[in-house]
Amino acid sequence: MVEHYDVIVVGVGSMGASACYHLAKRGAKVLGLDSQQVPNKNSSYNGNTRVIRLTYQEHPDYVPLLKDAYRLWDEIEQESEEKLFYKTGVLYMGFPDGNAIKGVKLASKKHNLSYSNLTHADLTNQFPQFTLPEGMVGALEPNGGYLLSENIVKIYKEHAQIKGANIITEQPVIDWSHDNNNVTVFTKSKKYSADQLIVSAGPWSKTLLHLPKLKLSVTRQVLGWVKPNQPKQFSRGDFPVWNIDPNGDNDLHGIYYGFPISNSPSEGNGLKVAWHHPGKPMHPDSITKEIFTNDEEEILLPLRRYLPSALGTIKDIKVCRYTNSTDSHFIIDRHPDSNRIHFACGFSGHGFKFSSSIGKILSELALDKKTSSSIGFLGLDRFNTDN
Repeated sequence: MVEHYDVIVVGVGSMGASACYHLAKRGAKVLGLDSQQVPNKNSSYNGNTRVIRLTYQEHPDYVPLLKDAYRLWDEIEQESEEKLFYKTGVLYMGFPDGNAIKGVKLASKKHNLSYSNLTHADLTNQFPQFTLPEGMVGALEPNGGYLLSENIVKIYKEHAQIKGANIITEQPVIDWSHDNNNVTVFTKSKKYSADQLIVSAGPWSKTLLHLPKLKLSVTRQVLGWVKPNQPKQFSRGDFPVWNIDPNGDNDLHGIYYGFPISNSPSEGNGLKVAWHHPGKPMHPDSITKEIFTNDEEEILLPLRRYLPSALGTIKDIKVCRYTNSTDSHFIIDRHPDSNRIHFACGFSGHGFKFSSSIGKILSELALDKKTSSSIGFLGLDRFNTDN
């Protein structure tokens, strides 16, 4: 006999683990399926920590989702009695006409968010660790910081199970079908049925969803940890999460960002540094933990250019994946072929901070057929079907 559930969640990662938790919290009979162990050391959330910030430079309409996410991060911290969010402030740096500084100001104005404008002289005085080109300015958001990404996925999974969710790992989903009564999900060894299906399969979403107009590219990204020769000036409490928009500084592009040093092994060994940029598209199965020679240069370049006092020994490099939409905005919607199927994908390297609220949104779509959150700007119909 086929096991039947209220909701099946395919992909128990950042969004899926949160969805399983929120569904189980509401009393739904939930099955979570993942092809890997959870947490997964070769995942999009790999690398210990992720930035969280409210003054959202990418698009001001994300801010209400972030406000909900902040509230939900506080709730899961209290329930689990685990510290998952460190408020360090987030320091943005860039040229005044760059996307980062303009985006922070736009989001702050629209949603009445608190931040401080910093001139070039202010940055030099308050954050002497940086060596910035003349003309760069800053914005300091006091409520930003970072999340413990791998711990969070683990805790959402465990607390979903405590509330009754059945989570099966290392069981890849091959396909699914649907009719007027339910959805059937096929793995290599078994099939399951449910009233509703949520697909949050990250890099494998495009294959599983069978949507020709869903244009996603998967890229390999690296994260590095450096032990500075003088680590104290980069310690948490004295040094914020930072974000540099280098556009306009010679041929540099993307966003360089980093984290303060913590003594906790769960946060990595040293000062974490990364480059947010469109990497080379690859098949997700071809992205492994293997490290290459040019990965070291990618980690050291922003330190040499902007943070030379942090130069030191590279202690670790890890690999993660981005699943990118064509406009770098998330895609959250109902499948056009069935109102029983919902999906979230294309988080483009900036989704983890939202995972608490997106898991809740997915649970609402599955159980209530609607959500109270404003996600219209993230719908699939924004993409031209002719492209």
